[in-house]
Amino acid sequence: MENSREFYQEFERAIDSQNFGKLTMDFHSVKFLDSSGIGAVIKASSALHNRGVEIFVTNLNKNLNSVFRLSGLNHILSILTLDEYLSKFPEFQKTLEA
Repeated sequence: MENSREFYQEFERAIDSQNFGKLTMDFHSVKFLDSSGIGAVIKASSALHNRGVEIFVTNLNKNLNSVFRLSGLNHILSILTLDEYLSKFPEFQKTLEA
């Protein structure tokens, strides 16, 4: 909850003048996501969908995977295991496995 507002403000700054078709959210370092965090992810994904950006989520731990599925985020985001993601985007192998 304490970081969700910061996350969204930083997210808005990062995408403000950018033009891209795909975005990946890597949750490798995220251990817990509360309802405020889920709301921030939904708000961010909505902003990206409105711009026609395809969103991928990877590196969810077991608990976050359950949270994403229970909250229905799996219906609005493309959730991929790390292996699935690297198979689809091999150019990010070094970045995500570091």
